[in-house]
Amino acid sequence: MNPSTTIDSLGVWDGHDWHWLIPWRRELRPRDIEEKEAMFNLLKSVTLDVSREDYQDLVLLRMCWWLKAWEDDFPYSPNEVIHNPKCLNWKKSVAPRISSQQHIPQIWSPPSIKTLMWNVDASFKPHLDHAAVGGVLRNPMGNFVCLFSSPIPLLEINYAEVFAIFRAIKISINSDRIKNHRIIIISDSSNAVQWCNQDSGGPWNLSFMLNFIRNARKQWLTLSIIHKVRATNGVADSLAKQGLSRRDEFLAWL
Repeated sequence: MNPSTTIDSLGVWDGHDWHWLIPWRRELRPRDIEEKEAMFNLLKSVTLDVSREDYQDLVLLRMCWWLKAWEDDFPYSPNEVIHNPKCLNWKKSVAPRISSQQHIPQIWSPPSIKTLMWNVDASFKPHLDHAAVGGVLRNPMGNFVCLFSSPIPLLEINYAEVFAIFRAIKISINSDRIKNHRIIIISDSSNAVQWCNQDSGGPWNLSFMLNFIRNARKQWLTLSIIHKVRATNGVADSLAKQGLSRRDEFLAWL
């Protein structure tokens, strides 16, 4: 392990649970697995030494996430809320909606029995010369089976989302452990999902990946590719963002 590696690159948050994602140099033997479990049990008792300033930054970051997630056009900044908490009592005045449909937040739900589910995502920052993809594979119990986080060439975000789907399929095909299961891949890009489910078409410079995905869907795997909003994709989103700071792909089987 690189001595300069930071804690945030060795795991991901899944709701309020922290999952360690420590890369191993080789496949673990039975004795190694016992030692790994003992190490993880020891890590559960570890408390990180975080400064007061770091806690304040974390609280502000969480507050920004919550404010951004509100459907209303909340007019106050986090700093304004801190100085005057009564801002949180703000309510938007709107005319009654004619439609009786209500917005219901979507949460992640496990796949059916004998099915494995990939959640994949992509990320990029304008000042970087590359993008990144990430994905998490779960079983019907909701347990992690496989994770990947990888830098990729700079691509427009929808193109990068296709790359994430492509990478999840390649991992699935190359694994005797999962390739015979029914597999679902969830992406929050409606464009990427549409291109992958079409029998032809799509951006010409993605032809190789799209043809590979289409062949996998028709011939090689029992595969469904589905669009869902990002709210169901938190772990994959975190892995994709971590990929922006990686030099090589991180791939872990759990």
